[in-house]
Order: sequence, then structure tokens, then C-alpha cells
Amino acid sequence: MISPQETRRIIFEKIVPLESESVLHENALHRVLARDVFADLDLPPFDNSAVDGYATRAQDLSEGSIDLSVIGTIAAGATNIEYSIGAGEAVRIMTGAPVPKGADCVVMREDTIENHETVRVLESAQTDANIRRRGSDVKNGERVFTAGTRVRAAHWAMLASLGCAQIEVFRRPRVGILTTGNELKRVDEAISGGEIRDSNSFALRALVEECGAVVEIQKTVGDSVGEVENALREMFACCDAVISSGGVSMGDFDPIRDVLPQIAQLHFWKIAVKPGKPMMFATRAENNRTIPVWGLPGNPVSVMVSFEQFVRPALLQIGGQNDAQRLEFRVRVLDAFSSPSGKVEYVRALVENKNGDWTARINGDQGSGRLSTMTNANALLVVPAEVTRVDIGETLMAQILN
Repeated sequence: MISPQETRRIIFEKIVPLESESVLHENALHRVLARDVFADLDLPPFDNSAVDGYATRAQDLSEGSIDLSVIGTIAAGATNIEYSIGAGEAVRIMTGAPVPKGADCVVMREDTIENHETVRVLESAQTDANIRRRGSDVKNGERVFTAGTRVRAAHWAMLASLGCAQIEVFRRPRVGILTTGNELKRVDEAISGGEIRDSNSFALRALVEECGAVVEIQKTVGDSVGEVENALREMFACCDAVISSGGVSMGDFDPIRDVLPQIAQLHFWKIAVKPGKPMMFATRAENNRTIPVWGLPGNPVSVMVSFEQFVRPALLQIGGQNDAQRLEFRVRVLDAFSSPSGKVEYVRALVENKNGDWTARINGDQGSGRLSTMTNANALLVVPAEVTRVDIGETLMAQILN
């Protein structure tokens, strides 16, 4: 068995980001930028008011309460402003409106008593008060985003402010998902005897889509070697990555274990981790492309933990994303438990903050078939391979899942 560190090294050696494509701004949300983005204007593009109020001169307000002559009104979106503020004068101004010449501060409307042609200012103000200066957010020529940034809400809004109507992004990875097992039934089918409903395909689809990838093909087949090989070959023809679950262990009916080494280059099988030891990783050369293939175990927790540790970061990198790592920090453990020697264990837990103290409560028995331990978890605690016992009050590194 190889270590998790060696596992990641081997996987990432085989990963190559996809090519880029141009999309309209309206289609850029959740995509990954393929090029750096530079500003071609200042933001804001002009000095403007941060509040509704009165634009005036700070020096006129140094004595406190004062009456000023109101010489006009400026609304947001106004152009060709002709006002110039002199001594004892003010302009009624709205949030976002351009600040007129001569004004160097804006007094909030709440700090005034208004008349038709005059306004009494009740508070003094400093120079630049309530004014958003040109270029104070972004300066012309500044690099705003680097390639590899995933476009989220704030990025999308900034790209709109910069006038980026066409955006170069990485192509979304096309992924094939293969679930194997004679015992598997559809979600709408009745079960009997040794049958169970397929849940892994849904977990994998959700996890793949959370990475910004597209599920190109999704199949569930039995334990027939022929069915498995045909499904894999179909996926190789059109997918950038393939993920299977089940059929990789030491049983008599584990077809992925038998088929994958025959049609792809196998790089490892079995990792020194719990859960998820019997994981395979291979690559397939197809049409001048190298397709990574993960053969994950069949137990639902093993599938999800293995994906989190060894598939998710690679899939994000295939899609060009540069922030593939989860947030990690140390937490104080509230439950004592044992851990196997020689394996890194990923323990499902609920991490909470109480009065600044980050703690973790273990989600019961850690059997790899207990899907409920994942539904109730927001983190994985990482237990080093040399640690066999964790006592109450000790600390572990926590990987935050959500």
C-alpha cells in the first residue's frame, strides 16, 4: 500500500488542464478563468457620493452648525455637471452621483435640516468624507483576477463592472460515472433479498458537478466483465475523466479490478488509508488525450471520502482551478477513539465553534457503509498513520467540507 501523499503525487503527475474557450459574460458564473483579467478603466470611474446628502466644502463646516445655499440637485447617472461649489454653497446629491467641482466632502442627509433653498448642516465633516474617489477600488491597468480563479458572485459582478462581455475560461471537464454491482437497483425499484438501491451514482454526480465538471455519461452495470469493459470504452471515447465505484476489492465478482489493468495503464491499487483502501488509479491514452480513471471502492462512505481526498483536487486542476484545497485548521476533539496503525484515517465529524473554541464531535461508528455519518458531518478529521489513540481534548487537523 502507498501513502496518501504518494497517491496524490502520482495522480497530479498525470493531470493536465483542459484547453480554453470563450463564453459570454452571462454564461461565466462558476466557470474558471483561463487568463488573467486586467482593468481597462478606473473603478469607480469618477468621484461619487457614498450617501444621499449634500456636497460641499469641508472648510465651511469647521465651525459646526452652518446654513448653506443649495444651488442644485445631482442624481445618480447625471452627466455634464455644470455646478461648481463656492464658499457657503452646497448641492443636494444622491448616492452614486458625480461629485461637482469645488466640493470635497458630502454631508449625510440625516445630519441636516432642509429648507427649499438652504440647508442647515448640523455636523462638521472632514475632507473626503462620504466620497468614493476615482480608482479607489480598482485602478486602470491593475490585474484584478489571475487565471485559475473560479467565477463566483462577486467575481461575476466585478467582470460586469469592467465591461468583460467575452471571457476566456477553461473548458468544463466531461466526466463518465460508472457504478457496478449485481445487487444495485434504481431508486424507484422495490428491493428484496440481498438487493440495495444505488446511491453511489448520485453521490458521485453531485460531487462531480460541485467541481464545475459535467457528467457526460452515467451508467450502472452488473458484475459482468464484458458489461464493464464496454461501458469504460464508451466513456473513454468522449470523456476527460472516468470515475467508477465498486468492483475493486478482492472478491470473486470485482470486474473493475480485472478489466481496468487490461485496457488502461494502472499506476497503483490500494492506499494506506481508512476508509477507501482498495482504490485504483489508471490512465488511458485515447485520441491524443490522457484520461485519468479512478476505481473507487463500493461502500458509500469510502466513495465519498476517496473522492474528497484523491479525485476532487485533480478534477478541479483538470478544469484549471487553482484553489483546490479545502480549508483546514486544528480542532479540539470531544470524543475518544482508536485508529488503525499504519493508515491515515479520515474520521467524519461535526465541527463547531463555541466562544472561540473550535471543537469536533465524532459521528458515531465509523463503518464505511454508514452513509448517515456523512450526512451529519461537515468535516473530516485527519488522523496520522502513526496515531492509534485519540483522547478527549487532543487536537487534530480538520478538513472543512462545507
